[in-house]
Amino acid sequence: MLASLPQLPTLLRRMSVSGEIRKIFQHKLTIMVVPHNALSRFQFRFSFSFFIFLIGFSVGMFSWAVVAVTSNIDYWSMKVNHEVLKLKVQYFATELRKNREMLEGVQEADLQLRKLLRINDRQKILDGELAEETNGQGGPEPFETTLLEKALDKTLWTITESEIRQASRVIRNESASRLTSFKEISEFIAYERGYSRSCPLGWPAPGRLTSHYGHRVSPMRGGSEFHMGIDIANEKGTPVRATADGTVLSAGPEGGYGRLVIIDHGFGFRSYYGHNSVLKVQRGQLVRRGQVIAEMGSTGSSTGNHAHYEVWQYGRPIDPWKFASAPLPIRTGDVVNVAKKVGLGSTVGLHNRFENNTEAH
Repeated sequence: MLASLPQLPTLLRRMSVSGEIRKIFQHKLTIMVVPHNALSRFQFRFSFSFFIFLIGFSVGMFSWAVVAVTSNIDYWSMKVNHEVLKLKVQYFATELRKNREMLEGVQEADLQLRKLLRINDRQKILDGELAEETNGQGGPEPFETTLLEKALDKTLWTITESEIRQASRVIRNESASRLTSFKEISEFIAYERGYSRSCPLGWPAPGRLTSHYGHRVSPMRGGSEFHMGIDIANEKGTPVRATADGTVLSAGPEGGYGRLVIIDHGFGFRSYYGHNSVLKVQRGQLVRRGQVIAEMGSTGSSTGNHAHYEVWQYGRPIDPWKFASAPLPIRTGDVVNVAKKVGLGSTVGLHNRFENNTEAH
């Protein structure tokens, strides 16, 4: 009991403070309203504790209102964003469907081009092998097509982001496939164009065929010999024309050939024009099919005016007759028309025919 006496002043002070606080809360507050007209004034009277409660209640209500309004704003914002997202999904789905329809049209055009050009695959294009029959190839895998159909055949607002992603991947893969295919077709057309211009087609000069390709009796020495070309007889000065585009490798005297022109056409082809009286081209010159390169004569080992014509491929002689798809022209002007006629024809069938006839007889 004596030990607690020193704490008595502290307790008394605390009790005094509590009493003061209690008195404050028991104080009365009066709010008087004084009108500026004839009405009598009136007043409100309440305790300080009620005033504190009223302030706390107001702050609480205000805070609740702020939270409610903020939540409502967030809700409407999310709803608007959802609607915008749904519109975007619908837009992308519509665009995907349009792209798919466009790709289907491109794929059909690709297949028609391949059938028209008779192309199978890229390796055959590069190897120069042309198919007799072609079935269209390419396009998305069946599984990918199924994904695309499932995604795009749904009602627009039920399409999910994952399905749009899958449909986009299918269309992207198909686009890449079509691009590769068109590159192959472009390569093929470039190859065909180059091959058709390089293939020695038609006849170098008009006239009469006096000697065929192969074994014959030598007109100069008698006895048997192998004739590596054909001879076309006509008057001296008859124009001799290139049978394909190319570069002149040689133009000048060459032993028994007399005045000889050799043209490199590319793709392994070379053509020889011998016994000319006058040469119209020189070494290194570029020539076109049907261009006059010489005039017929009887130089070298020859018994009369004629054009000696040879065709070689990959270093081996070929019968020039196999390259002709039109009769031998008789008049000088006919040779150009024959060359144009042959040049305009498709080389699809000719390529395989030439490849199978490259052995000398």
